[in-house]
Amino acid sequence: MAHDEPVGLYLHVPFCRDRCTYCSFVTTRDDSLQAATVARLAKQVRSWGAALEHPKLDTLYLGGGTPSLMSVEELDVLTNSVREAFDLSSLTEATLEANPGTVDLTWLQAARQLGWDRISLGVQTLDDGLLRRLGRIHDGAVALESLELARKAGFLRRSGDLMVGIPGQDLSRVLDDARRMVDTGLEHMSIYLLDLDKNCPLKADVDAGRLALPSEDEVATVFEALQVALPRMGLEPYEISNYANPGAESKHNSRYWERRPYLGIGPSAASHLGDFRWTEEGNIPAWADARAGVEIQELDAAESLAEIPLLGLRLHRGVDWNALRNRAEKQNLLPLIDSWEAKLAPFERGGLVIREGGNVRLSERGMLLSNGILSTFV
Repeated sequence: MAHDEPVGLYLHVPFCRDRCTYCSFVTTRDDSLQAATVARLAKQVRSWGAALEHPKLDTLYLGGGTPSLMSVEELDVLTNSVREAFDLSSLTEATLEANPGTVDLTWLQAARQLGWDRISLGVQTLDDGLLRRLGRIHDGAVALESLELARKAGFLRRSGDLMVGIPGQDLSRVLDDARRMVDTGLEHMSIYLLDLDKNCPLKADVDAGRLALPSEDEVATVFEALQVALPRMGLEPYEISNYANPGAESKHNSRYWERRPYLGIGPSAASHLGDFRWTEEGNIPAWADARAGVEIQELDAAESLAEIPLLGLRLHRGVDWNALRNRAEKQNLLPLIDSWEAKLAPFERGGLVIREGGNVRLSERGMLLSNGILSTFV
């Protein structure tokens, strides 16, 4: 089943040197599984390439886990499997994730020579005490050095993660951390609010009263301050949590919010092709030796329609509401649009939702309170 529209490919490498105290992702420290997992990733890439009849690929993303723990030889094998299985004539971006403290100039130069042109580094904070609290293996100096090494290696776009809401965080320092990261010349920054909705060691400490989270008001104040400060530093907002130099937006991540097709390979990886969604099983040993199953979901017309504003309103440009209504009319779903508009009306009166002609978007304050607004479409 060949696809005219290019797809995006996400590969999940679930290995970490240590597990962060806030992490609930599918990862492991058992590197004895790494060779088998990488080999199966390459095999699955070739299988999917054949099944989809050598489709065009326009974005590639290697995530984790910590992909930078792979050897250059393993990265070479995985990269070549993609080249063999997919048509890369339309490729515009190849991103890999890395953790500071796991990369050196030689590894980064090798990755760059293999065609990886964008790197996302998990900085989180430059406060060494907080980094230890989060279970990170690097310190602030190493984080800044890693950004510089990526520049020296020739990566065209570099992104750094910055986390807000860590227990004990001096929120006034977050702006200073952002400035120091921007001073390295990085082209993209992702702002993450600490999320402890799943079980993890840090959540256990908070629940037991050993650590206290900053208040919602404190976190909101800092997030709003970043909304003002980052554009002044040259990084413009394009999504709720993402800022970039013009033209340096993450093309791969943008396809999620735009509902463009993507294929995910690896334990717990998610895919979206047409109206089908599926997630691979997260049991890493089972996945590595092909014993894992897949959860498949086929969306109906109403569910597909709801995804457009649910995801699209995360983007600062918002949603073409007229186009949404036209699609709903063709599918006899206009009552659903009417119900959404009625629910959005109070947010619009409160200045959280902005309607401009046929376009609907969230205001800056609306971005901060997006969870409540986006629940309209769930």
